[in-house]
Amino acid sequence: MKSILENRPALRAEVEKVAEVAGYLWQKGWAERNGGNITVNVTELVDDEIRQMPAIGPVTPIGLTLPHLKGCYFYCKGTNMRMRDLARRPMENGSIIRILDDCASYEMIADNPVRPTSELPSHLAVHDYLLWSMIPETKAFCPRGLGMVPYMLPSSNELAEATIRAIDDDYDVVMWEKHGVFAVDVDVMAAFDQIDVLNKSALIYIQSRALGHEPEGMSDEQMAEMTRAFNLPK
Repeated sequence: MKSILENRPALRAEVEKVAEVAGYLWQKGWAERNGGNITVNVTELVDDEIRQMPAIGPVTPIGLTLPHLKGCYFYCKGTNMRMRDLARRPMENGSIIRILDDCASYEMIADNPVRPTSELPSHLAVHDYLLWSMIPETKAFCPRGLGMVPYMLPSSNELAEATIRAIDDDYDVVMWEKHGVFAVDVDVMAAFDQIDVLNKSALIYIQSRALGHEPEGMSDEQMAEMTRAFNLPK
């Protein structure tokens, strides 16, 4: 069967970028078994032929009504699929979906009927709404810091709404208590970089405590100096 990626170099490059990040997530131990999820908006890479593609699976409710996503297209990691497998075969372990005109349901269109991640409502809701001080890189590359969301049932609409509130509070990375981390950025690689930098900051803190030290981190004055020097948003 012909892949939707054939003769579409820009779409292929975007999906291959997702596969690369999936490999990094697996290598770092952040996506055990089928853990971890990725959803990327590929609407700008869709052509008229793709818009006419028939569905390859049933119409599925999202669980939310998202008026800004009417007619949008997303590449989604498949539910119960492993990051290590997606890294090698992204179109066998994920699919491209189309948001229908009711803005409350979707259908799969390529390449295989791989049902999207169970976190799809949370991911799409954020698309619809569109540990700072250990090292300078954290301030520079994650200038908005880390938002916190208390434990809520994974995949629930409540979690999606709480995540949007955290992003509305001006955070790009949100920690889901007892569940994981959610990042938003211009593309999947930039989102990964934010998590990677924050993880390094957390590791420095944990290792310092394990050695019996209480790390001081950068002072408020040093943080403010970086904000002015690099024209950061916070």
